Amino acid sequence: MKEKQTIIYILSNQRSGSTLIENILSKSSQMVSIGESYLLGGHIQKTGPGGAWDWNCSCGSSMETCEFWNKVYQKLGVSDPKQIKNTQIDAPKGKEAAHQIEMNEEARSLMNKVYKAVFEITNCDVLVDSSKEAFYGTSLYQKSPFNFKFIYLKRDLRAVSISRDKWRKKYNKKDMSLLKLLASNYLHRLTCKSMLRNVKKEDVFHLKYEEFFKNPQQTLDEMSDFFGFDRYEVPEYMELNDDHTIAGTPNRFKKTKIQYDDRWHNVAKRHPLFNGLGYILNKLG
Repeated sequence: MKEKQTIIYILSNQRSGSTLIENILSKSSQMVSIGESYLLGGHIQKTGPGGAWDWNCSCGSSMETCEFWNKVYQKLGVSDPKQIKNTQIDAPKGKEAAHQIEMNEEARSLMNKVYKAVFEITNCDVLVDSSKEAFYGTSLYQKSPFNFKFIYLKRDLRAVSISRDKWRKKYNKKDMSLLKLLASNYLHRLTCKSMLRNVKKEDVFHLKYEEFFKNPQQTLDEMSDFFGFDRYEVPEYMELNDDHTIAGTPNRFKKTKIQYDDRWHNVAKRHPLFNGLGYILNKLG
């Protein structure tokens, strides 16, 4: 066991493949993944993202009955998980800024205790958190008692926008044009870049989704060298094996062969303005 355990925080846009990368990393015997800790409070209270799977743990149990999470609650000294209401850290704004700062400090303290509990329960060296949120991740990074590092995951903005459009329609969310989704995703990318200015360069591993599939084993080996875990073979499938993760793509419940999905290209070609603008924004970074 290392003297100081490592947190790998995946920072990215939605629909960028963070669940896939998290799942691949979780196949190492040295690592454990908890999914998106940002949504832990929401899953316990059954509010916000997660309704599609009734806010359950990925093992299928509710957050109240899951054996793994009950061990975490015990370590926290929490008799009723409903006591855990907020695990989100958001940028303070307006008149409520002072209150938000106070809530943020409480959430930061709680999440450090959750991380510590998971390390003790699993005896793992590395914990993967795929929350994606930039302000949340960089806030946890500050004065962290752990060896806190980032994977900054980037995927073609057109693929991200088309994937988000597909899932929004599937869950009957308010319709947004592909151009608006593209703009939203680009602004989020700019936010990620801005927040990473507060992080040491040696604590950030830059990962391009498309580049990963060109040589996945080489990329995983590079990650092992960067983060300090032992090398292992890239799994053939994305699948849940006694995992207890929060949120993530609904596709994680299916055993899926790990391969590059290029179906979005045909959709993008049918929208020339979207396709061209997306190409330019990707080049701008």
